[in-house]
Amino acid sequence: MAKFNAQKYWWMVIAAAAVVGIAAILITDQWLPDNQDVGVFLAFGLLGAAFCWVYTLNKERLWWAIIPGLGLFTLLAAVLAASLQTKKEEESSWLGVLVFGIGAVIIGALLKRMDARLMLFIVAMYIFIVAFAMLPVAWILRGVLIAAVVLVTGLYAWRNRSKLVRK
Repeated sequence: MAKFNAQKYWWMVIAAAAVVGIAAILITDQWLPDNQDVGVFLAFGLLGAAFCWVYTLNKERLWWAIIPGLGLFTLLAAVLAASLQTKKEEESSWLGVLVFGIGAVIIGALLKRMDARLMLFIVAMYIFIVAFAMLPVAWILRGVLIAAVVLVTGLYAWRNRSKLVRK
C-alpha cells in the first residue's frame, strides 16, 4: 500500500478538515443545543490547523496558506469574544470585530510579502474603524480613535513606500 504524500495531496487535508468541521457543527447542534458555539469553535480550529499545517509543508510555495489559517484562528477568537460579551441590545458585538482587526494586523506582521502585508493592514484599518464606530462610548472618543487608526495606517504606508513600489 502506498504512503500518503502530503507534499502532493495537501488539498485533501484541507477538504477533510472542512468536512469534519461541518460534521462537528451538525453534531454539536444536535447534542448541545444550548452551546452551539462549541461546534463553530471546533470547525474553525480544525480548518485553521489544516491550513497552518499546509503552510509548514512548503513555506515558499504555499506561503498563502498562513493567511486563511491564522484568519480562521482569528475568527475563532472573535466568536469566543462575542460569545463571552454581554448580550445587551444597546451594546453590539464590537469586541469581536476588534479581535478580528487585531488578528488581521498579526497576520500582516507575519507575512514577508510587502504587497500582501499592506493589503492586510488596510483591511485591519477598515475593521478597526468599524469596531471603534460600534463602541458604546461618546462620539468624540470614537472620532479620535478612528482618526488615530487612519493616521497610523497612513504613517505605515508612508514609511514603507519605497518597499511597496516595484522596481
